[in-house]
Amino acid sequence: MKRTVKIISVLMAATILLCSCSKSDTDAVGKEYMLVTGKSGGAYNSLGISMAGVWDKYLGSNTNVISTTGSIQNIEMLIKGDADFGFVQSDILYYAQNGKEMYEENKQKGISVVANLYSEAVQIIVNAGTDIQTVSDLLGKAVAVGKYGTATEAAARQILEAYGITYDMITVKYQTFSEASESLASGGVDAIFAVSALPSSNISIYAETHSIRFLPVSTSGSGAKLRKSCPFFTDGVIKSEAYGTENSVATVCIDVMLVCRSDLSSDAVYGVVSSLFNNLDELSAAHSKGAEINADTSKATKVGSMHAGAKKYYNGLSATGEE
Repeated sequence: MKRTVKIISVLMAATILLCSCSKSDTDAVGKEYMLVTGKSGGAYNSLGISMAGVWDKYLGSNTNVISTTGSIQNIEMLIKGDADFGFVQSDILYYAQNGKEMYEENKQKGISVVANLYSEAVQIIVNAGTDIQTVSDLLGKAVAVGKYGTATEAAARQILEAYGITYDMITVKYQTFSEASESLASGGVDAIFAVSALPSSNISIYAETHSIRFLPVSTSGSGAKLRKSCPFFTDGVIKSEAYGTENSVATVCIDVMLVCRSDLSSDAVYGVVSSLFNNLDELSAAHSKGAEINADTSKATKVGSMHAGAKKYYNGLSATGEE
């Protein structure tokens, strides 16, 4: 009898404890999550490990960080329900939700935005001694645009078209950066398109032994068509100190986004977002990209719909003036 009373007392205490927690706490604390990132050891994967470490610490959750081939596979896993959160480039999310490029006539639904994290820059690299000064000067040239069907290749094609150049007006080389850099060094191509966070280790390695320049790109002026055809592009700068070049150059960027399954509860997503932004100092200490993440830019998405749980957190900041 005494044992029965003791068990009942413990259960009642546990019930009281749970009831004393907010709904957002009970729906986020102790959860198991699957976060899909990028290739093992790459920027997305390492950031994911650091980010999951922060929210697991404060939510008591257990997050499995999965290495993948990147945005396209991440979207596929989220749609299938094989992942809860993931990193996706804003251009790929735009294509998926609008049935364009690699998702032509195959619109994808069921993914919501949690946060814009940081930007990746489009970098059009030429050897410093060339007479090529603008994107328009690539007319008739050999251009490495990335592997066929990739996000880099799509960005290259759209930028070229915005400047009045179609693929039949240049010699297109579908090459990886490693292949393209060898071609640029040997004169096999005149320019390389690359998309990465700044600075790119691959470009830095090439710049150690070759003098390079970057061609300017903008969503205004000659590149104004980009703003309408590719709303995910934002204006940015490749600063001279990134690669030790003579001048800083204007370019366009895409965002790296944290997204989630749309059917995750508002309170679960709120818990993850609040644990992340309330502890950005720890994320910054664990990963260099953490210093680029802030709530003000994270809520300013041009692509996709914000999850209700994330919106709740950002609205709360606006109400308290803590942005």
